[in-house]
Amino acid sequence: VLKALLNQSGLKNPEFIFVDDLSKDRSVEIIEEATRGVPNVTILKKKQNEGISISINKGIELARGEWVRMLDSDDILPLNSTEKMIALADKHGANMVYGTFRKTGKEPMDIAAEKMPADFSYDYQPDALRTVLKGHFTRMGQLIRRKVLQEAGGADVRVFIQDESIPLRTGRLAHGVIKMQAEAVLVPKETNNLSKNTHQLDHDRFFAHYYFLKDYGESLDRDIAATVYAKAVSANWKDVKKNLPHPYFTCDF
Repeated sequence: VLKALLNQSGLKNPEFIFVDDLSKDRSVEIIEEATRGVPNVTILKKKQNEGISISINKGIELARGEWVRMLDSDDILPLNSTEKMIALADKHGANMVYGTFRKTGKEPMDIAAEKMPADFSYDYQPDALRTVLKGHFTRMGQLIRRKVLQEAGGADVRVFIQDESIPLRTGRLAHGVIKMQAEAVLVPKETNNLSKNTHQLDHDRFFAHYYFLKDYGESLDRDIAATVYAKAVSANWKDVKKNLPHPYFTCDF
């Protein structure tokens, strides 16, 4: 992860922020060793474990650059991906850029030197929130303008996993979003990550939309509010269907 991160190409004066959520392994020591002599490195060592959304927000608060990319501790970023995302954002004046991700099933070091292809298709839409609600804009495949991300408050700290809340909250304020049909994140062989916990994912997907509707529903266009509502119901339905005995639909609805 660090090898791919620190070798991102074409960046002017990049800043690297690491947030340690009270890990019990050698993560901080390894980061300190790998970044020795690298400029603009900040390592925030938290004194208590607070979870993903709160940790990400602490990193966002410290950011000073024009753009922010976020990554999990198991994300491999293709070496030219950030450079290409920034170029597209500048070309169209977009505040958000998303790419796809691929589960490789490979060891991290086997994919740490991969690059995005020279040519790929992409779609630009000026209405960021409507576009986010129509497609899949989750995981850590995004580049977001720092001012917009900070104004949106980053992730909703009432929701443990940030995947759904960040696109919603920033999409409400952002001008323009680009979706690239290219892999901005490569996922190595998975062991014990949260993506396998479907109960947690459905739970957080519901509450991300529920709180978004509760916080901003009155200011949203009617069709957008209806879509957010439908997505909340869908997430709850999936969770109930997988985890409650039949006839689950009677009590739930």
